[in-house]
Amino acid sequence: MSTRDPELASIMAAAQAGDAKAYRRLLDGLSVHLKPHIRRLLAGMGSNGAAELDDILQETLIAVHGRLHTYDPTYPVTAWVNAIARYKVVDHFRAVGDNRRKIPIETVESLMSEPEAEQADAARDVQRLLATLPANLRRPIEEVKLRGLSIAEAAHAVGMSQAAVKVGIHRGMKRLIARFGIGAASMAGNNG
Repeated sequence: MSTRDPELASIMAAAQAGDAKAYRRLLDGLSVHLKPHIRRLLAGMGSNGAAELDDILQETLIAVHGRLHTYDPTYPVTAWVNAIARYKVVDHFRAVGDNRRKIPIETVESLMSEPEAEQADAARDVQRLLATLPANLRRPIEEVKLRGLSIAEAAHAVGMSQAAVKVGIHRGMKRLIARFGIGAASMAGNNG
């Protein structure tokens, strides 16, 4: 998860709600984030063309526009747009039919496997955020929000009443939102 992700998540929520100014800020923020990411993907494919970079950036932003309504706020914004950009890079090379480049299979595999690395980064970031909470707030969030247990299952797993688990989740989320400015929409999820 990028250090900008909480900010982008907040802007994304407003853009999804129809705020035109937030949508413009979202596109600007995503452009700043995506340029170095796309440049790195292109370099991995043996290209450093600025024209390709701009074309792929535009194609990625168009795809984001078309898929904005499908974005799940429980997923990091940067991981979501990075995946879109990755597919646009692959689509670009497929469309131009650039057979002059002999791309090693390891390069393609590493490009396609990045979501796992991003998910690992996101998981580490979530664990760091949760580590700031006391155990009575952290454990219920981990069990219900991360492991997907029901309230009853989480209560049994952490040795708390179901009511205490619900209160722990609510208070823990509220504390994370207050402390880190995480948008409430990005913290929504299954409570049981």
